[in-house]
Amino acid sequence: MAQFDKHVSIVVSPHSSTSIANALAEYRQRISDGSAFRLTMNLLLNVQFVKPDGSPLLLADAAANSALVEQALNACRFDEQHAYITEPVLFAAALNFPELLPEVVTTLEALVAFARSRNDSNDLWLDDYNAFAVEGLYMLVVTDSRYSWMLAQFLVPYWDTQTMTAPLCLLSGLVGKYGWTRDLIKAYVWCDSPEVRRYFYEDINYDAVQTDLLSHLQSHHDDYLYFKDELTLRLQSMPILHMADEASSLTQMLVEYYSSMGAWPLGCERWELEDDADELSDRVKQQLICGAKVEDEVSAIAATLTETRKACEFFTLAESQRDGVEDSYQAWKAPKEPENSVSVAEPEPEAPAIEWDEAMGRKIFSCLHPRTDLITQSRLERLNDELGNRDGQEIIEALPFMPLHLGSSTYLALRLHQEPSEDELTAIGQWFEQHLSKLLSDFVLKFCSVADEDSEALRQWICGLDLDAGQAVTADIDAKMIELVRSRSAKDGGKSGPRISAKQAAYRNLFSYDAGQRCMLTILLLQSASRLTQCRTSELLNSSGAVVQLAKRHWQLWLAIAPQRAINRIIKFQANYGLYAAIDDQDAEASLFDLLQQFGVTDAMLEAFTLMTDQQVADYRPADARFGQRYAAKVEQYAAVDSTDTSMIGRQQLKQFEALLHELEYCREDQVLEFFQHLSAFNSELELPIMPMFEQALLNTLKEGFDDDSAQSLYDNIMAYLISGDGLDSLSPQALNKPKLQGWNPYPMYRSKVGPADFVWLLPPEMAQRLVLFLAQLGKRGLHWLGRASMEEAYVASRMQAGEITMAERWRHPEVGNERHGDSDIRDALDVAKQNWALNWLDKAGVPEAALVYFAVHEGYEQQQFVCRLAAENRLPDLQDWLTANERVQLLEMLADIESLSEPSKQSFLQDCSSAVKQLANKLFSHRS
Repeated sequence: MAQFDKHVSIVVSPHSSTSIANALAEYRQRISDGSAFRLTMNLLLNVQFVKPDGSPLLLADAAANSALVEQALNACRFDEQHAYITEPVLFAAALNFPELLPEVVTTLEALVAFARSRNDSNDLWLDDYNAFAVEGLYMLVVTDSRYSWMLAQFLVPYWDTQTMTAPLCLLSGLVGKYGWTRDLIKAYVWCDSPEVRRYFYEDINYDAVQTDLLSHLQSHHDDYLYFKDELTLRLQSMPILHMADEASSLTQMLVEYYSSMGAWPLGCERWELEDDADELSDRVKQQLICGAKVEDEVSAIAATLTETRKACEFFTLAESQRDGVEDSYQAWKAPKEPENSVSVAEPEPEAPAIEWDEAMGRKIFSCLHPRTDLITQSRLERLNDELGNRDGQEIIEALPFMPLHLGSSTYLALRLHQEPSEDELTAIGQWFEQHLSKLLSDFVLKFCSVADEDSEALRQWICGLDLDAGQAVTADIDAKMIELVRSRSAKDGGKSGPRISAKQAAYRNLFSYDAGQRCMLTILLLQSASRLTQCRTSELLNSSGAVVQLAKRHWQLWLAIAPQRAINRIIKFQANYGLYAAIDDQDAEASLFDLLQQFGVTDAMLEAFTLMTDQQVADYRPADARFGQRYAAKVEQYAAVDSTDTSMIGRQQLKQFEALLHELEYCREDQVLEFFQHLSAFNSELELPIMPMFEQALLNTLKEGFDDDSAQSLYDNIMAYLISGDGLDSLSPQALNKPKLQGWNPYPMYRSKVGPADFVWLLPPEMAQRLVLFLAQLGKRGLHWLGRASMEEAYVASRMQAGEITMAERWRHPEVGNERHGDSDIRDALDVAKQNWALNWLDKAGVPEAALVYFAVHEGYEQQQFVCRLAAENRLPDLQDWLTANERVQLLEMLADIESLSEPSKQSFLQDCSSAVKQLANKLFSHRS
């Protein structure tokens, strides 16, 4: 594909050892100085190897090793096996010369070092399917398996295991070819990633394809001794790569070397522990290998390693990720001129007229394509500058070569707002008359499936054609067609995906690529432009013309189906922030709002949009403060609504609030719930539609984990319990015989959605208490939902309700405001405070101590105060069945300053099955009475 073409050529004569050696040397140099790569987005190898005549190396140029190249391509690539093969051909040609083996090894070592310097497989792309260097490493290993460790090192920890799977599968192929030789045991040891190491014996589906290392070592004690020696040597000579946000625990890293060896007898299926790495680690540590306990083996290796170094020195960040580097390509880019340097501005020569053909059209208008980012007004203005104007002549010449998609229609619709000449106006009008109907109908029909008897009527309607008399008998044909699209968009009305809200389904055509922006902009701009051009000669673009009437029909369609999405896409066109539909300039915002209202957007629609956008952007530190101020004022306004006020103003305020609630049904559920949380903080008596939202969220979330019938049955039972308070014991996973309920998350899988746990803080108090007791009995992860963002907002709302924080200072507050995003100290303090508040709230609600302590230790952040309070009240239960050995050590450390523990608590630690726990308990309790 053209976007992956290589623009740096290294010349090589494939039959000359000297020429090949020079080519390998130049390749190493270009890898080092960055000239081998395209330095935009993720890195892309930009090098090809060509013969002296300029033609790229071909398979035949590998000569005697042509079959080896074919073998490598088949093994290393699942797709595009014969695209961009000049690099593997070069390595194969080099391997024809035994004297060049050191050069090959040196070059591949440089490529391995480069991969480790990035620690990101997305910087190792050759094209959109394959990574570079893999075939060269594979051919070297096939030639001599002693080099297997180099391939394992190349497969860095931050490897895309979803997309770039073919290189990973090479590892099991090597075990299948050679068995668990010491060369491959060494390769396992030198591989930094536990996830990658499992590929030595498993495939991408986690199915065993070879004997695992664990089985081999259990029956080959000498190889196990070699494994331990090699692991110690490796860590002493090269640290493990990790990411900046990963914990660097030497013990945990060593346990991972053991846990990734194979299928340990853990007493359960591995998938049951995939969400709990600590539990997996704890169980592995209690296993035996060659007669020794894994925990003791790990402790011995760790002791040896830390004799001369600190534990943290066995970890390192990739070079490109050190020191908070924002631009990891900066070292390769040309240095900027000093700021104080003086340069004389040369007048820019007038750009020559563009010579148009199809390739030029694709190149110039590439930014318009719906598969690229959202369009902004500034981007289209830059395109204007690139094109020039010449009284519209440039665009007239370009029209036959413009790509036929909605991006082009958006650009042309905008041109109509820029005082086009008569010729330009006529030419653009003709373009729209010729293409717009198909572009808009394709956008609708691609994701819409209707019954045969309705398809022709729908097609005619969305194409702007008058329906046949027999089809147009109904008085409201527009409403009928809109409902038909709504019910069949994304084939089923968007019901199968994550619905946005009660009334806004997840139509895929409003989320793919540009998310409908080019469609929305085109149809709005065309209607608006018709008023500007109605006095001109082009009848096509007058308000009664076919093109404008078609635009009006499609605007009516999307405004009825997804009004908030349509408004969002329009505002994004002039937005000042990449992630938010917010405009700093109040005049520009007002002008755009006025335009939307001229074409059917109601005050309530805009009010809902503004509220949700202000709420979202207010939490963005660089955003203008006016958004947060406007949101706070609106919260206070609506919190003051009094349904008993029968005055004219009171009735008007209530009517406005009811209209807002109706429009909020088209908005993101999490934002709506946050708004309700804020309203409730200032007026707990305000009637809000909480229960309908909660009931729908409960049912929808159950359906994510169970079939519809089971979900409905569970919903009925849970609701009966929440209303009456009776039957909690009958709702446990054991009583219901639904073990899957133990792993059920009371929150949705999708962003912007809410689940039942998000309503805990808004439900009536008795119902909230019953809900948390139900959730707490669902197993160890019963309080996992405390990590939801809604819990933080509930904590902040509680402080507002107590008068400690005003709504006006919500996002500027020094403890809970948006500075927390950039200041880790503020963020950490907030985590401690909100979790402590929640745990105490749950304790008062009657949640069992074991569940509370499990969360405090397993997921909580510095919850020593809460744990110590329970201990001081002699309420600390035996936690060996709840916490892993590491977590029990952590709990003991939290209790280190408690002078008096109950005897049962002491004994549970002193008799723990983990030697690490017993050792620390003896140390802590030896001086206590």
